[in-house]
Amino acid sequence: MNECAGPYCRPLSPRRSPSRSGGSGLGRLPLPRARVIALAALCACGLASGAASAEATAAPARPIVSSWHSKLLHNHPLAGKLWGTSKAAPQQVDSWDAAIAAARIVITGEVHDNADHHAIQALVLDPLLALALRPAAVFEHLRADQQGALDAFNTLAAERRTLDEFLKVVDWEKSGWAKYDLKPLFQAVLAAGLPIYAGDPPRDLVRKAAKEGRAALPPEELTRLALDIALGEKHDNAMLTEIEESHCGLMPKSALGGMAFAQRLRDAYLADAALKARERHGSALVFAGNGHARADRGIGWYIEKRAPGTVTFATQLLEVEDGKTDPEAYLPRDPDGNPAADYVIFTPRAARSDPCEEMRNMFKKRP
Repeated sequence: MNECAGPYCRPLSPRRSPSRSGGSGLGRLPLPRARVIALAALCACGLASGAASAEATAAPARPIVSSWHSKLLHNHPLAGKLWGTSKAAPQQVDSWDAAIAAARIVITGEVHDNADHHAIQALVLDPLLALALRPAAVFEHLRADQQGALDAFNTLAAERRTLDEFLKVVDWEKSGWAKYDLKPLFQAVLAAGLPIYAGDPPRDLVRKAAKEGRAALPPEELTRLALDIALGEKHDNAMLTEIEESHCGLMPKSALGGMAFAQRLRDAYLADAALKARERHGSALVFAGNGHARADRGIGWYIEKRAPGTVTFATQLLEVEDGKTDPEAYLPRDPDGNPAADYVIFTPRAARSDPCEEMRNMFKKRP
């Protein structure tokens, strides 16, 4: 197994907080000086039963070390806290570690350009490694057409499974993801000796799906991936609204059907990789954007359609907003108002320019 090196390293055996209790509420996620967010130091955060304000249910305040990557709203009262949603967790487990250990597929979301999110994702490994479990790691950031190279990499001797070699194998600098700080997460997975799986479809297939919709795939492949099963009108409309908002209202809903199918294809591919990884290694960790991590129409939906009863566990990493201190107000929800994740973790916001302004400028440049 590789030695872990760099500012994100931490012991593979988690240190547990002195007390854990059931019930609903918030737990503080303390920040060590090395910019590592210690998952093992999370206070007990059982499943929430109804809305409650952060002030009413927060654990005793602990000082936040100013070691976040982002300083934007790092003093927000929710930053560094974990919140259990009102959705019943798998097998009714009432603690973070137990929920992760009980699941066969653990899905952790992210905002891609938030470096703190990738540091937190690396620590999802700890509860599993503490039990000597070695799940496979599935990444949205790697394409299915790279799996052959990854399979060869997975068989290398431990001393050759280095971060540099991995980045070379996946041609990281040309991947389109290199601008995001994913290296700490990759390093943690490599240090733990976990097999790595690609979760995203090939680029050409995504483009074809966005252009042609269902016609982009043979009927038997649609069936295998559960893409022949409708999400339902409410979920379809919710997805179209989300895509419309992400494009700043610059494209009408009527033009977004292909993009919605491409999103479904990516969710289905991630689920497919997770199921393969679980079959071969017993369990799987999936790292993907928060949209893919949704339990109502994302990866978990396809897993349930293809392998009913598979225990999954979904966490979303959410950026705090100024003046917004009620955790319930942040929860992703399905069209019926039910939480679309089992837990959320709150972090500061990443500094970024206005994406809508950038998109408006891009549209102006089109002929």
